[in-house]
Formats: sequence, structure tokens, C-alpha cells
Amino acid sequence: MELNFPQTVTLPLCRLYKAHFRSTAPRYLSLIYDRFYPHFFSAMKKLILSLAVLASAASVANAQTGIKVGLKGGLNGATFSGSDSKGSEYKAGFAAGALINFGVSDNFSIQPEFLYSQKGASVDNYRGTNNLTLKSTLGYLDIPIMFRYNIGEDGKGFFVELGPQGSFVLHNRDFYQTGGNNTQSTENTSTNDLNKVVIGYAGGIGYQLTSGLSLGLRYTGDFSKVYKDGASTTLKAATGTSTPFAQNPVVQNSVFQFQVGYAFGGK
Repeated sequence: MELNFPQTVTLPLCRLYKAHFRSTAPRYLSLIYDRFYPHFFSAMKKLILSLAVLASAASVANAQTGIKVGLKGGLNGATFSGSDSKGSEYKAGFAAGALINFGVSDNFSIQPEFLYSQKGASVDNYRGTNNLTLKSTLGYLDIPIMFRYNIGEDGKGFFVELGPQGSFVLHNRDFYQTGGNNTQSTENTSTNDLNKVVIGYAGGIGYQLTSGLSLGLRYTGDFSKVYKDGASTTLKAATGTSTPFAQNPVVQNSVFQFQVGYAFGGK
């Protein structure tokens, strides 16, 4: 059965519906905008950032020199520099660890390293006392970030490098010798007097072989002091003073390094 309504009924109903829609549509549209647009904008922003990260990763992955990982090690010649470094002589040590080389171009790369490094010094006539020598061996985790430029083609040949370095104290061993090497004091292994984090720099030159082997000569120095400010808890005071312990010396680490490295991967 078909229902037929007279126009006298349908026309007013249609007009009423149109008027209601015109009055309520802006509110519904506003509700839809408020509810969905912020989420849409946030999702689009995350998508754009993700695409940018992927593009950057692809660019690095496609760089001709690529990413290399490797190992390195070598010999240290370490001493102290600074206002209280009088009498400091070089002492032998070693350094060893890992590296990651990020190739930016054929000749330029960024190379973070993670190295265990022995530092310290041999201090003759310590605190002005004749025949008293302080033997100090300090162990650090060095993390230099080297900006490296190869002079040769395709990242090979001679290179120069420079960058900041952060160092973290791992251990300490010091003792005194009197009368040459005849008498040795009890060893001190406390790190209480040491600054646990040291900021410095590193720079050097070297030669990169096509096989991945590299040879380098590097100098590292510190802006931060080795010891904390104030009185020491372990270092002896000078002979004839009224206190058994001295003020901590104002010194910085100063190290020459000869290094041999080998890198895997890349071009």
C-alpha cells in the first residue's frame, strides 16, 4: 500500500527540516573538527618526521664511504700539565677499544671511539721533597668524537682529525718511592680525590691504508683538572708542614698516543 501525504503536510515538514539542518550543521561540523583534526594533524606530523628520518637513514646508507666499525690500540706517553705539574715526567701506558666511522663524503667522516686509556705521571721531588717520587697511574674510559678529513682519494691516504673528548675515571693506583727505587709506600687505589668526569680535546694525523688498517699519532689534553679542588684525603703534604695531607694539585692530563686501528665495512 502506498502512502500519499498532501503537500499541505509535506511542504511544512521539509521547510522545518531544512531550517533545523541549517541551524545545527555548523555545530556538528565544529564538533567533528574539534574531535578529529588535532589527531589528524598529530598523525601527519609523525608521518612527516618518520619519512624525514627514513630519508636521512637512506642517505647515510647510500653514502659512498658507508659505515665502518673497527678496533684500535696503541701506546700512551702520559704526564701532567698545569700550574702544579713541576717535576712531572712521562710514563708509559696503553689504550685500546672500539670505533665507529660514519662516512659523510669520500674524504670526510665522523668517528666516535670508546677507549680504555692509561694516564698519570711520574712526579720527581714531589712537593719539594728530595728523593721522593709520586708514581700515579689513572685509568679512564675515553670517548672522543673525531672529525676526520682524508687528504687522499676515496678516504685513503693521509688524514687529519680533531674533536672533543669526554673521559670517565675507572680506577687509580699511586704510591711513593724514596731513595730512588729502594723504598715504596703502600699503594693507594681510592678515587675520592679525582674528578670523575673530565672534558678535553684530541687531535692528530695518520695514514689510512686501503686494507682497512690505519696508523696514527694523536695528542689528547684536558680542560678539566685531574683532582678536585680542596684538601686531599690521600696525597702527602710537604715535609715540615703541620698537616699530614696536602691540597690537591692543579694539573691536567697530557697524553701522546701512537695508535694502530683496523676498520671493517664501508667502501
